[in-house]
Amino acid sequence: MSTIPARAVSWARARRGPALGAAALASTVIVFEALDTGFLPTIAATIVAGLLCVTALLAPPQHLWSAGWAAVTTSAALSLATTGLQHRPEHTHGLAEMCALLLLVTRSIRHQPVRRMIPLAIAAWAATPLMLLRLPASQHATAAKYAVPPLLLAALVMVVLGLYLRLLDASREREKNTRLHAQRLEYARELHDFVGHHITAMTAQVKAVRFTTAAGHPPTPQALDEALANIEDAGTQAMDSMRAMVGLLRRPDHEAPLEAPQGLNALQDLAEPLRAAGIAVSLTVDPRLDAAPPADHTSSLAHHIVREALTNVRKHAAQADTVTIDVRLSADNPGTLTVCVTDNGPRNPANTPSHQSGGGFGIVGLRERVHALGGTLTAGAGPASGWQVLAQLPAGRNHPQSSALAAGTMAP
Repeated sequence: MSTIPARAVSWARARRGPALGAAALASTVIVFEALDTGFLPTIAATIVAGLLCVTALLAPPQHLWSAGWAAVTTSAALSLATTGLQHRPEHTHGLAEMCALLLLVTRSIRHQPVRRMIPLAIAAWAATPLMLLRLPASQHATAAKYAVPPLLLAALVMVVLGLYLRLLDASREREKNTRLHAQRLEYARELHDFVGHHITAMTAQVKAVRFTTAAGHPPTPQALDEALANIEDAGTQAMDSMRAMVGLLRRPDHEAPLEAPQGLNALQDLAEPLRAAGIAVSLTVDPRLDAAPPADHTSSLAHHIVREALTNVRKHAAQADTVTIDVRLSADNPGTLTVCVTDNGPRNPANTPSHQSGGGFGIVGLRERVHALGGTLTAGAGPASGWQVLAQLPAGRNHPQSSALAAGTMAP
């Protein structure tokens, strides 16, 4: 996805405020430490070196390499040049700049590739103890004795922190890629379900007209107009579904379903295109479901199953003239919803290899959703003839994750 979720943008803006505040505070400290030298050239040089270190901490990762080396080389050059000057800071050698260099070690380990990470991190740490040379020469021995060991420990801490953040970023990137992969699969399922359903309805109408014409019984103008109207309606619905999908892909949050989830009350609409094509469709819905309807995500998934089964009838069972849809609570377990779609049309093995092997994208997507809900789905030869799709779904209360899988919504 090229769009950035609004939640991520707001989080980035929330982090920018404290970072800028800390940078402003560090810059103020750097200015006061520079004034401690009492010599205008060293004041200016110290301010420039300190601000470059702060800039390296704020620079985007793609500019960290150049900004980091600019800060490191300037700081080290100033430290070495100060050894030849008489004007030295009286109270501090630049603690803010030293802290920025240590943080630069962490940031280089976190964001740079290995071939750049190692030299930049080593250079940033090497410039840190060099700052002790800015102190008067009489304090060098004391500074080396008491400051170098803590700097070594601080360097170790910065390295460990950088490695931890690097691993954390890698883990987040893997999670993001996993979510994106799941979204792509979900969009593929929705494309198959929403658009494929309407296109196969159009194909079925055209085949019916061609079949009757080839049999010597061309449709009357009124029947032809009705068939064309049905084709037009199916094409309009296909375009609407495609437009809804494109709209979802352009949304910044990706939190809305492609269309409102359909339930058991919409099964009659799925049967109408087959009836218009001359197929006798028998729809039976358990009366108990009117008094105690199943959970919304279960009803939506049942609708998906019936729609996919009817789509496959139009695709793979051209000779089918009877389809039975049966949705009822299981007699053995009232907490289980049974969805069964059976037709009497023979399948052509050469025409439906993926469908018979269970490798069709529609059946695969349905099976994934049904398993996520805790149910089972089988597709194969019917008990007498034709083909049967049978699903067993738990008709319990809503479950957030299952509801998202069934309705086609995606987590942000």
